[in-house]
Amino acid sequence: MPESTQSDAASIFNFLSRPCCREITYYLLENREMSVETLSRRLTAEEHDVTPEREQRRVRTSLIHDLLPRLEEDGLLEFDPRSGSVTRTEAFDARRDEIERARALDEGLRRDEGPLESVRYAEPSAARLASSND
Repeated sequence: MPESTQSDAASIFNFLSRPCCREITYYLLENREMSVETLSRRLTAEEHDVTPEREQRRVRTSLIHDLLPRLEEDGLLEFDPRSGSVTRTEAFDARRDEIERARALDEGLRRDEGPLESVRYAEPSAARLASSND
């Protein structure tokens, strides 16, 4: 695999591994641009039934000083700290398929379908146990 493809794959896995980063990218699937205020309200509402102002400030601070700069460094969005605008980039659009697949997986897990089972580490079924004892 060429080096640039490996670094792109590592970047995709890096941002998709963090729940907050995934949520930000999911919102950007639907909106080309949004404000930090709107984003912090939506993220806070995801975590809580109500959006306490103190929690929203904590989320907004995390967005401004940590999450948005990281996603901007990965090239997925442009963040203007002066205006507070967050805009998805062409690089984001190029990774849309991976982001949509991640969202579909997250939504499936949220519908209480339970965790994905690994065939390699799954408990053996009774039928397989009986046949292996023969």
